[in-house]
Amino acid sequence: MADLLQEMRQAIGKAFGELKRQNSALRQMDGEHALVRQELQRQQQEMRELAGLMSGMQITGGHQAADGQVRLRDRDEVMYIDEIPGRRVPFDLLVEIPIGANVNSEQQDSTTISQDGPFVAVARYATFLSSHRYTKLIDGRRVDFVGRSNGRYRPIHSIWDVNDSQAFQPVVGLANPGTGGPIVASPSNHSGFRSMEFDGSITFLNQGSGFQRSNRAVPSAFYMSEQNTAFQLGSFDFFERGESLQWKVTPGHINNPAAGNVGNFLGASLVYPALDSQYDVHEGILDEFDEDETVDPVTRVPDGIFIVGLHGFRIIQPPGPVRMT
Repeated sequence: MADLLQEMRQAIGKAFGELKRQNSALRQMDGEHALVRQELQRQQQEMRELAGLMSGMQITGGHQAADGQVRLRDRDEVMYIDEIPGRRVPFDLLVEIPIGANVNSEQQDSTTISQDGPFVAVARYATFLSSHRYTKLIDGRRVDFVGRSNGRYRPIHSIWDVNDSQAFQPVVGLANPGTGGPIVASPSNHSGFRSMEFDGSITFLNQGSGFQRSNRAVPSAFYMSEQNTAFQLGSFDFFERGESLQWKVTPGHINNPAAGNVGNFLGASLVYPALDSQYDVHEGILDEFDEDETVDPVTRVPDGIFIVGLHGFRIIQPPGPVRMT
């Protein structure tokens, strides 16, 4: 009987030990399951974060690499002008450069892109505004007048002066004003060119960029198309907020020069016609002969304003850095 009890005790001890071992194994499995659950939760969080990053990417702004794979880029990376956020508004950017009567040296002016947003130029243009005026000595006193071209826009080149070789023979009436007399002029001292016409060269500089728009000054004959048509740029020209744009203009001749003219061949007084009178008929200046005159009674002041600029559009933006949102 004692042996049987001993065997039962041993069997119960073994069973109890096996239960403890199994209980320990179950606890270990629970711990491993908890680790698996934590790993799954971490992976789910990473997937959510990855989905958030993907939502901030755009496939339309990507590019295809050599291996055929499409590379995405962040929306904050600006690559194309048409992707810059902001309201597009047509805009003309102009400067006015005074060209005095006897000026043939370089003149310049500049302007700055405001903080409202960048400017994109698509075309360029220029014109010359006449401010021609003159004074005439009448009965011992000087009287001020403005020329016919005053306030009128003139060409910036003489290529279209196709009549410059034609002779001029004035028709003089018997009475003043009659049919147009008196005019002291002849084919040798009347210009076939247009009054207050500009010729010269133009240099444009973006002072905030190292990229020049030309390798040398551009002749005014090449600055526009035809007589007065804006010149379309080869590409959009983009200018950041705060950039300074500068134009330098060098006249090829003074305004209404006496070059190529003749004068002082009428009578012994050697006054008429005046050497500077070859544009007098254009400007409505009366060159009435006076045998008592010893000096030219007319003082001509052919001032003008060179107006040059760019046509394009502004991208109106709020203050602060530009973001692709």
